[in-house]
Amino acid sequence: MPRSTITLDAPPAKLPPFPPRYFNPGELDCLVALVAGVNPRRMVEFGVNEGRAAATILLNVPGIEHYLGVDVLPGYKTQMECQRKEVSLEPGKFAQHDPRFQLILSQRGSFDLNARSLPPCDATFIDADHSRAGVLNDYRIAKEALRAGGIIIFHDDNRRPEVQVSETLDELAAAGAEIVHVEKTWLAFERIDP
Repeated sequence: MPRSTITLDAPPAKLPPFPPRYFNPGELDCLVALVAGVNPRRMVEFGVNEGRAAATILLNVPGIEHYLGVDVLPGYKTQMECQRKEVSLEPGKFAQHDPRFQLILSQRGSFDLNARSLPPCDATFIDADHSRAGVLNDYRIAKEALRAGGIIIFHDDNRRPEVQVSETLDELAAAGAEIVHVEKTWLAFERIDP
């Protein structure tokens, strides 16, 4: 059964003074709208990279009290070849100035964590290892750490063969997850019922 798709007419997000990367036009607006829609106090991002998305979300969603970014140590070799040049040498650098931001770095990123490693949260953004194993691992941890009424947001739901995000989300949806694709973006999300 195919996943459902929605159109999201999101207002323009305020952008930090540095350029966005890895986001298509309008995606940051949709990402901010999805996060803000659950009025989160705590958020976790898997694959924070340089912290550009984190800084944008923190600028636009003032109710966030704690934003936890998870990433790998420099030198990590991603499972998907297309991501190997994208591992940041300065993880979280664009969000470090915000006292609400905290960074967890480990040798294998979220593969070294479990739900007990994270605080309970209201929103998660999964944009880390784009392999099937990576998406499933991050989804499992996010689902366990997420409070009722929260949201899990995924990036790179683009049907491109060099990543395994879309096919993994299709698999999760076939097993009962209510994952929705945001039309004209590479975003997808699942709301967790209260």
